[in-house]
Amino acid sequence: MNVSAFDLNHARALHFLLEEAHVARAARRLGITPAAASNALRRLRSDFDDALLVRAGRTLVRTPLGEQLRGPAREVLAAAERLFEVSAPFEPGSYDGELVLATSDRVAEALLPALDGLLTTRAPRASLTVRTVMTDVAAFLRDQGGVGIAPDTARERGLSTEQLFLEDFVCVLRKGHPLLKGPWTLGRFAAAEHILVAPRAQSGRGAVDDVLEAQGLSRRISRVVTSFALAMPLLVSSDRITVLPRSFALARTRDQGVVVRALPFELPSIVMELAWHPGHERDPKHLWLRGLLRDAVRAAGLQAPKGA
Repeated sequence: MNVSAFDLNHARALHFLLEEAHVARAARRLGITPAAASNALRRLRSDFDDALLVRAGRTLVRTPLGEQLRGPAREVLAAAERLFEVSAPFEPGSYDGELVLATSDRVAEALLPALDGLLTTRAPRASLTVRTVMTDVAAFLRDQGGVGIAPDTARERGLSTEQLFLEDFVCVLRKGHPLLKGPWTLGRFAAAEHILVAPRAQSGRGAVDDVLEAQGLSRRISRVVTSFALAMPLLVSSDRITVLPRSFALARTRDQGVVVRALPFELPSIVMELAWHPGHERDPKHLWLRGLLRDAVRAAGLQAPKGA
């Protein structure tokens, strides 16, 4: 097909039809009727000489060509949007669209109160979507136009990054725990019953175990959970202890009946980074949102990286 004969207005319909693989849902995202979306699909089938979407039972599935076109259609739409983003200033006070943040549940819990307050004041009509579970953060930020907060491995996934805050670790235990009385030593810490947070549950061992092993010590891990939130109910009802990021732990001490103590040994901090897809580097909305997140980090009292 000669590209000069293709109506580029159809690229938007192609994108949403292939993404949704559902005519009615695509119509809602396009802001047209299902009948108009069906007509658009017929035109696209003629343009590409391919069915693009075929029925399988009660659903539609992409043909092999439809699957191949999915990525290029997304890129064409994103490029077209950037043409207007570059020339149009971002007005947060009147913006009524969506802002997207991708991060972990524990960062979201520490940051959201401050972020929500700032967003309500500066962009009262904007909506905020927080995504906390992702298998491919780089693809998500590219496709959804969002900003992420992640450990300092984001650059390895082809994302643009900047240091946002440092995350260190503390010991968390229930109020009235026997370890709150007497000397706080490495030996007493190791002898306690522990909860390990392993996000992917792929290992029954953490960085703490390496430190203990170097000192000729080991610990008994009796519970393994996949999120920091799941560790909390196991703490308040027992004499178990755990090691959590300081920001998450301090957020939970307000209402969870737990106590935070410094670790009786050194554990390296993690650098948390602001991350975004390079295609959104100069997007005015992105620039504003990244500034808002920096302000939220300061308002939440999170530790700034050295030199920041």
